Amino acid sequence: MNKIIFLYKFYVYKKYGGRYNWHLLFPFAGVIIGTMTVALTLSIMEGMEYTIFNKLKNVTFPAKLMNINKDSNDKLEGYLIENKIDYLSGIEDQVLIMNNTVFRLAMIHGIENFNMFQKELLGNNLLETTIDSKLPMIYIGRSLAAKLDIALGDTVDIAAPKQINIFTGLPPKRSMVVGGLYELEVLDYDIKHIFTNYSSVKDFLPDNRSLYYLHEIPGESFIKFITQHLPEIYLNKWDDDHHSFISAMRLEKIAYSIVGFLIVFIASFTLMSMMSLSVIQKVPQIGILKAMGAKQKHIASIFIFQALITWIIGSITGIILSLII
Repeated sequence: MNKIIFLYKFYVYKKYGGRYNWHLLFPFAGVIIGTMTVALTLSIMEGMEYTIFNKLKNVTFPAKLMNINKDSNDKLEGYLIENKIDYLSGIEDQVLIMNNTVFRLAMIHGIENFNMFQKELLGNNLLETTIDSKLPMIYIGRSLAAKLDIALGDTVDIAAPKQINIFTGLPPKRSMVVGGLYELEVLDYDIKHIFTNYSSVKDFLPDNRSLYYLHEIPGESFIKFITQHLPEIYLNKWDDDHHSFISAMRLEKIAYSIVGFLIVFIASFTLMSMMSLSVIQKVPQIGILKAMGAKQKHIASIFIFQALITWIIGSITGIILSLII
């Protein structure tokens, strides 16, 4: 008899009556479910990580150059233009955003040509006003708008608390129109960050808060140039500001993956019991094989081969189903 036909009949048929041994499907089901659990857990965590990290990268820009003074500005700008490195002028500082007597402290981001990048920065979930106003526009998170009881198109005041006038004892203020409401749903951006055009706050915030936003993370040659010729300038990458959050996300992915592998590990004991039951069911056939001169290692190899087939087919099926899902 052909070996393949022999193994097929040995695995599939019960000892009496030639009926199919449906218990054979349980180990396959266990391996498939275990593989799918791990694969889907990893893919869900990978998808969440990709979405959140992309949002953070977009809203903060891949990199920014900070601590730029008047002496280094011309040299830096010349290098960026010469090497065709895309950049945008910007400014960042903490301000008070006020609606009558209610106020909140937030980080304002003034970005050059902000209108061109607002969809890319703030996502598709952005509501914009159609009001034509002479006042500069400001974009705030919906959570912050709810806290301050602000609606789209309202006029609010921003104040720079670090620049208090020594004569009046009051910070400078500027009125702005709420031109958009965004909802990033990542970290504290919806409640602690506001955005506007660079020209709207350039003369309102101090010069030492100016910076350059870069569309790509610069290479080693640029970093070397900064280190050697402009050591006072600080290159800040998007993940530098969120190092602890990124580490927590990756640790969470590892933790969920370990849980998935533990499920597979626990399931393996059940599969071992079922394989043992399979051996017990085949005792008469094993006796016949021994009577025909089969050695113990040959009989053992039959069941080891069955376990390998179960693992390979079950794993491939589980991965394919996970990819389909």
